[in-house]
Amino acid sequence: MKYKNIKSILRGQIKANSRTLWTWKKGVNEEFIMIYKDYGDDLPIYTPVQLLDLLTQTEKLTSKNK
Repeated sequence: MKYKNIKSILRGQIKANSRTLWTWKKGVNEEFIMIYKDYGDDLPIYTPVQLLDLLTQTEKLTSKNK
């Protein structure tokens, strides 16, 4: 799976030095959520740098397993 759009958003936030946090619900119905306030779910929280790194690693692993 390609994460072109979300990776572009993350790179833009990193370049702008934005102070944002993200969650990533993995699975069949993947969902990325940028956290604004009062987040209360049990999903892990990532900075843009962390999530971009994780997505890149996931793509590499996925492409090797094909």
